[in-house]
Amino acid sequence: MLSQVIYRGFNVGEISCPAKYFPDASSINVYRSIAYGFGVLKTSISFRLARLGLDRGTIFEGLLR
Repeated sequence: MLSQVIYRGFNVGEISCPAKYFPDASSINVYRSIAYGFGVLKTSISFRLARLGLDRGTIFEGLLR
């Protein structure tokens, strides 16, 4: 969703939120983190190809710049 927002040219900001972290709060195993990393790479490449006009990709289909 964030890549689609940026693709459309909207401004993106960040709102800080206080959080508490402790050892058992969250964990992700190595396989899920690798899958997440590959998903990020796939979205990034799709975004770049769409920006270059080479491929609209499925998540950018119908979005005009």
